[in-house]
Amino acid sequence: MPKLYRIRRKAENRDNSQFYLLDRYKYIMENIKDVLWAMNADFVFTFLSPNARKMTGYEPEELIGHRMPDFLVEDSRRYVHDVTVKFGKKRMDGYAEEIILMDVQFICKNGSIKWVEVSANPMFEAGKFIGYIGTTRDITEKKEYEGQLDQYVRDLRLVNARLEEMATVDAVTGAYNRRKFDDDLNLIIKQEKHTIPISLILFDIDNFKTINDCLGHKVGDRALQSISSLIIENIRDTDGLFRWGGDEFIIILPATNLESAKSVAEKIRNIIQNYDFGIDKKITISLGVGEYKSGESADQIIKRIDNALLTAKSKGKNNVICC
Repeated sequence: MPKLYRIRRKAENRDNSQFYLLDRYKYIMENIKDVLWAMNADFVFTFLSPNARKMTGYEPEELIGHRMPDFLVEDSRRYVHDVTVKFGKKRMDGYAEEIILMDVQFICKNGSIKWVEVSANPMFEAGKFIGYIGTTRDITEKKEYEGQLDQYVRDLRLVNARLEEMATVDAVTGAYNRRKFDDDLNLIIKQEKHTIPISLILFDIDNFKTINDCLGHKVGDRALQSISSLIIENIRDTDGLFRWGGDEFIIILPATNLESAKSVAEKIRNIIQNYDFGIDKKITISLGVGEYKSGESADQIIKRIDNALLTAKSKGKNNVICC
């Protein structure tokens, strides 16, 4: 009798342990955040943990027997196809990835769309590929945060670009400012190493003070804006227009010798003198042109073209003087 009792107690303890393990398994399956699943080689679900319902709205039985890609948005279906084709090629070549990670968009039962991270581990039996086991995790909130972060980064870049523009562009004319000129000229001189010609054009508006005094500073500012726009439209993208100060501007012409720079200056002079500024007074400009000489400093070439500009003014204005 005591022996039979001990056997019965052992059986009861074993049953209790099994019930305990089953309860623990059920608890884990229902409360784990990730959905556990298995699929065959054709991506057909063969098993899903009960918490699939919480994530997708579908009962596991509603998904089992159906292909996982059928519940994805079009872009995600294409993505899964491309990834698995790549995996299949590696498998045929003898290289099988241990885990495939994919972020895809899953269409829930109520029509809502969730971002999920799929972690798929390929299964093999006797060397033959038979499917996948893996997990699916809801990363919708993470993706939303990432989207917000991306937008913040884009906004920050726009702000930085605007600040850079404000720091380098003259607010009145839209030409680059003097600070930008100093930086660009010194950089170009350093980079060219005096093997490629660099030319500069310095010009100002003839009798600009008279325009301001007679017609007002607003008219004068509009004239400066129009001249700046006309010149920017008629020089190369590699050239640069800079407001030197007041009604004086400088143009940097990389890879341009003196003869070519003079042609550019004459072209600009003709454009300005023939343009209708919408005022009673004729607007013309005088220009000094110079090519950078090896060994010169930035200050030295500026002094040369400034003297050339003064000569152009003294010879009747509305002309070009080279130095």
